[in-house]
Amino acid sequence: MRNARVALIALIAVVALITFFVRIPLPSRGYLNIGDVAVVFAGLVLSSLVQKRGFWWGAAAGGLGSALADVIGGYLIFAPVTLVAKGLEGGCAALAGRRQGLPHWAWLVIGGALMMAAYFVGEWLMPNIGLQGAVSELVPNLIQAASGVIGGRLTFAAYQRLVEGTRA
Repeated sequence: MRNARVALIALIAVVALITFFVRIPLPSRGYLNIGDVAVVFAGLVLSSLVQKRGFWWGAAAGGLGSALADVIGGYLIFAPVTLVAKGLEGGCAALAGRRQGLPHWAWLVIGGALMMAAYFVGEWLMPNIGLQGAVSELVPNLIQAASGVIGGRLTFAAYQRLVEGTRA
């Protein structure tokens, strides 16, 4: 359990840093980033380290790391929505980590879809963004979700090969 706690803290930092340093501003005052790769990766790694409540570990890494990047980067208004959206994505990635085949991929896709839905509702309710702004963010959020699933899964596969290589 101690290793999992250390990994959680490290992965929160990794998610925050990757999200913070690679940003492309969007019309709604938000930004496009590759942090979803780190969110999915963190959820998958943490699911392999904890036996119970894996969803919450993945949610903590994805949500807290991404919200921290919003706060540090000057996007404070997005931090609460990001906490929920990326938390759902990271939590679903953790659920995917314990499954194989179609259920594995289904949980990753569900996580991306929930992230998109949370941002859509959150942006719709935000002052000065509204429905039009939320609709304009659907394609960038879809790109982030897809890149998170693909990139996060590929990164996790590389991580697994490294870990297996050190055990041999």
